[in-house]
Amino acid sequence: YIEYQDCEDSKSSLIIMAVLTGTASELESYRALKVLAVAAKSCLSLQKEVVVTNEDLLALSPISKGLVLSILDGHIGGSSAAMMKALASLAPGSGIAGQSLLESANIDSWIQYGATSIEIPLEASSEVDVKDDIAKAIAVLSTKLADSTYMVGDSITIADISLCCALYKAASDKLWNPSSIDDEKLTIVGQWYGSVTRQDFFISALHALKSDGEVLAGNTVDVSSFNGVAPPVVNKLYKRNRIRVKEVLANDGANFMGKTVTVAGWTRTTRNANKGLLLFIELNDGSTGQSLQCILESDKTEGYEESKLSGGAGSSFQITGTIVASQGDGQSVELKADTSKLLGAVYGGDAEGTKVGGMLYPMSKKAHTLEHMRTHAHLRPRARLHAAAMRVRHAMAFATHKFFNDNGFLYIHTPILTCADCEGAGEQFGVTTLLGADHNQPGVDLPLHEKPEEKKLSNKELKRLAKKAAKDAESNKLIEEKVPGAVDYSGDFFGKRANLTVSGQLNVETHACALSDVYTFGPTFRAENSHTTRHLSEFWMIEPEIAFANLEDDINLAEDYLKYCVQYALDMCADDLEFFENSPFGEAGLRDRLKNVLDNPFKRLTYTEAIEILIKAYKEDGVKFEVEPVWGIDLPSEHERYLCEQVYKKPVVLTNYPKEIKAFYMKLDEDGKTVSAADILVPKIGEIIGGSQREHRKDVLVQRCIEMGLDPKSVWWYIELRKYGTVPHAGFGLGFERLILFITGLDNIRD
Repeated sequence: YIEYQDCEDSKSSLIIMAVLTGTASELESYRALKVLAVAAKSCLSLQKEVVVTNEDLLALSPISKGLVLSILDGHIGGSSAAMMKALASLAPGSGIAGQSLLESANIDSWIQYGATSIEIPLEASSEVDVKDDIAKAIAVLSTKLADSTYMVGDSITIADISLCCALYKAASDKLWNPSSIDDEKLTIVGQWYGSVTRQDFFISALHALKSDGEVLAGNTVDVSSFNGVAPPVVNKLYKRNRIRVKEVLANDGANFMGKTVTVAGWTRTTRNANKGLLLFIELNDGSTGQSLQCILESDKTEGYEESKLSGGAGSSFQITGTIVASQGDGQSVELKADTSKLLGAVYGGDAEGTKVGGMLYPMSKKAHTLEHMRTHAHLRPRARLHAAAMRVRHAMAFATHKFFNDNGFLYIHTPILTCADCEGAGEQFGVTTLLGADHNQPGVDLPLHEKPEEKKLSNKELKRLAKKAAKDAESNKLIEEKVPGAVDYSGDFFGKRANLTVSGQLNVETHACALSDVYTFGPTFRAENSHTTRHLSEFWMIEPEIAFANLEDDINLAEDYLKYCVQYALDMCADDLEFFENSPFGEAGLRDRLKNVLDNPFKRLTYTEAIEILIKAYKEDGVKFEVEPVWGIDLPSEHERYLCEQVYKKPVVLTNYPKEIKAFYMKLDEDGKTVSAADILVPKIGEIIGGSQREHRKDVLVQRCIEMGLDPKSVWWYIELRKYGTVPHAGFGLGFERLILFITGLDNIRD
């Protein structure tokens, strides 16, 4: 079964359908992971098939060892190495089997080394012996990787995949810690391991390992090659002088059990026990929502007496001790302190801040309202809610850059200060130096345009002025109008009025018309006096722009991007999402809602179809809306949420809006009434993404400017893009803070 599709990574148009057959347990093993990862890296379509008995496998291949790979030429049993080589041979352009005979031989050698030095010990019964064998193997790998990025050649091969899959099994069995920084050899191997296992193809293989049926589609390209594969981060100088709490608590603390570690952070609670002979400190450093309990003993912990006088919650410590199994509930391990150093006490015992104590500390351990936390914004990051939101925000920013980078987009920095007269996206904040440096200076006078003196002009001067006026009229650039009494910005910093940007879209379009696929991700500002839970005056926008594309391409990109962010959050922010789901300020059923986004294609319908549904609901079904739905209105949030929460119960894409309610730059449809615009509506938020195909026809764009009351001369440079090599292009904008609301389940964008 062969499909003909474009496959960027394999440099071939052949998409091969293969079947991996095995018992249920073997299809979830690291051996199956090897085969799945090679298939994903090679752009090969693969299906898993479960059999009940080994007899069924032996019927396919007499040398089967739990798995059989079936391809066009027949069946392959035996070792997973043979299956990996067979799949790699079907996509020779991928290069993962080696670029030369020498590379192929070296790849075989490393695969064999992994089988004998890692995989065979993994099957042993003695955990101590296995750990020793794994440690020896890692030492050998670190020697090889000390001066090379990958095992063979300059890119990932099946040798890297085979070894990483075996080490994935070892890490799952807690036989080694890929994140360890205690040993240089472990660090080198851990960084190489991370650079392979964080690739999209490996993540796809891991998801496939846990699913049934057809799990890898042939058109799933390993797009990380579009902008190249980044080298692993190998620090030569920087090393933390502490272990993060997140690392200590990983795998229920097994990685550091019995080891001496140094941690540092801020106390969430302190508690005396055993008549003052014990001190329990709950320490958190922001790396995770969980805290590490540290036990200080009066007769064994150096610095005990000073630690007792910290002032309680909010104080900062650096503590060294041994990780031991916890005797209490709620945590698997705790730290038995040898030394405790109080870094900063809490001076909240009096209003002057001179007395140690927690009485006036604004972020005490008791529950606080969101408004209280907003009031104390400088301390709000210490609250679990805000800290979790910031970790999710970081993850979504990283996911955004990874998604667009791996799809071959270029990140463009668009101006924050702009003198453009119109960016088409809302009221602007002005920026000026005319007010002076002293903000308290009274009686500041702004320069104003004065009314020109009326004097009799000679015929020669009248002709000169008439000629200049004619020339100005012919120019495509806007001539500044000097209105008497208006502020004169000629003496300002830029010689004209400047504003904070309201959108980077128009500027990034200039780059799309030269660099093809680009995006901007930066702060924007809107001077709109809107005090809702969904609006901010300062927020971040993600605005991709794709050349040689239409509205459908734009919608497909937006849906893929949003789903990638959701999947990334579920995979990388699991603890924080669980916290939000159980928080009174979060959302019950949060993760199920997010999984529903992944499991269903977005519903697509036109604005006109949506209006018909809303009118029926309003007039016939008795649904109450504050705003009556009629064709031509800009849909309020209640209409948007009704469509995605009540009607379709999943994200909805509305297209082809009336031209009167959309921006001048959106492509006019053939009917002359609507534009090629698309908004993505999601449950809880309403509109989260707004996009369109851009109007690339110069004459139509000029006419649309006039219809919308915009002087074409104010965007002369934007129109001029259509004069020199115009192309169809499209893009969308996503408010980053709304994405965070959507992912976390929080209600107010200010949080």
